Amino acid sequence: MNDITQKNYIQWDVAEVLEYDYTYAYIFPDNAKTNTNNLFSLKVRSCSTLYDNKILFVKPANNSIKRIPLVGELVLICKTFNEQSSKYKRRESWYYVDTVDLQSSVNENMLPGISGDKTQDNIDNTKPGRTFVRKPIAPLQPYEGDVLIEGRLGNSIRFGSTIDISTKDRSVSENDSLVPTYYYVQPGWTGAEKPVYGDPIIVLSNGRTELKNKQLTVENINTDASSLYLTSTQRINELKTNNPISNPDTTTITKFSKSQFIGVADRIILKSKTDAIIVDAKQSLELNSPKIFIGSSTNKEPMLHSTAVVSLFQKLIDMIKIGFADSSGVVCTPLYDSLQDASTLMKQLTNDNIQIDSYKS
Repeated sequence: MNDITQKNYIQWDVAEVLEYDYTYAYIFPDNAKTNTNNLFSLKVRSCSTLYDNKILFVKPANNSIKRIPLVGELVLICKTFNEQSSKYKRRESWYYVDTVDLQSSVNENMLPGISGDKTQDNIDNTKPGRTFVRKPIAPLQPYEGDVLIEGRLGNSIRFGSTIDISTKDRSVSENDSLVPTYYYVQPGWTGAEKPVYGDPIIVLSNGRTELKNKQLTVENINTDASSLYLTSTQRINELKTNNPISNPDTTTITKFSKSQFIGVADRIILKSKTDAIIVDAKQSLELNSPKIFIGSSTNKEPMLHSTAVVSLFQKLIDMIKIGFADSSGVVCTPLYDSLQDASTLMKQLTNDNIQIDSYKS
């Protein structure tokens, strides 16, 4: 029987990534008809004598999530069927699966020359790429059950949860008053007053204050360049506002322990391309800013302070009463009725559901 599915043709090796001009390109130096089948390919040299330290061209095994290795890093590669294979025809290609974490580094894990293609001078001068910049990037502190996706340059997504931060290091006697906690760094969130451990949280963070020597770090909502928090029951203890919050419904923002959507950055832009932006609040909406601009025109004018307008109208009504009163202080009936109507309408100028900074402040 000539059915190749009855055989196992998967082969494995470790290879060193070499410099290659076409990993980040669309045009390849081979037949244009097969270019699109080689996107994101690497040039590597086998690290084993099994394949005679050959130079190979390997494609990503997973084309949906791209983590392209750097020059000098080692990759786990496998050889198996390619797009030209069929049930009765064997055609194979090499694929890279993942980078070998040699240095336990988030930034880069280079070990150039291990495949034997470089002299010591070349090894010392090997760069990770044409544009890549080495930086001391601190890895995130993991907590039990977390799924972490970390970029090379201090950006990450954490699929985490509420944890018991009082948990101690089990390798030390519990009777020791200086027992360290189980985790090197504590999270920037806690559970509610009666926490439910295991409640989910998602933290997207970009641009942290980095630590050297691969010290573990954690997201910080105030100092990270930008971040997004999706909570379930967590309190974000370090959350601060730029200005004091006057709305009594929202003053205790660090104690709120229901689900929250919190975005922090130096500038936040929400743009609707064709329809409206709808802000739908169950309780209240607070615009906590020194200045607020409304409308699309560049020609703006100040908004009236309702209390000042009411005060002005009251003075005008009082002046009219005095000016048109007879010697006994009585105003004629038509004018009196009009002033009464004006007083009633004046009281309707203010709306307690919409409040702005007082003109007296």
